[in-house]
Amino acid sequence: MTNILKDIWDDAGRGVCWLPQDVFTETGFDLNKLTPETDDKNFRIGLEHLISIAHGHLHNALKYTQLLPSHETGIRNFCLWALGMAILTLKKIKQNLDFNHSDQVKITRKSVKATILATRLTGRNNALLSLLFNLTSRELKTPDWTYSTSSSKDSIKL
Repeated sequence: MTNILKDIWDDAGRGVCWLPQDVFTETGFDLNKLTPETDDKNFRIGLEHLISIAHGHLHNALKYTQLLPSHETGIRNFCLWALGMAILTLKKIKQNLDFNHSDQVKITRKSVKATILATRLTGRNNALLSLLFNLTSRELKTPDWTYSTSSSKDSIKL
């Protein structure tokens, strides 16, 4: 899901869109009108909602990884590296909801190295992994909120 969000504009350039239509229909945005020039509040609301959903999936991935025996450091690191890089990518997307190219939300090599180091240091300790996850991803979860579409007075709760 993180890669789908990161690659929205690369995919759109190829005439492909993997975003769930129902999320954007609820916000009042028509994905058929999606272009890299899109500057629409309702689109950004849908994007934030998807980031929150992805955060939930990443939390499930952490719980799965924590079920792996702590002495299985190879497979745990493999899972944790993907998890850490996904969190960092989603943070960049959330901080730059009006991005229009994947390079704008690509994580740096330094971030990749920091992810590898952090997971190697904490990878055997589930409590430390939970703490690291919670600290690094805290701004990804969007609380339940209500918004009004510009075309109606109806409120929609996500």
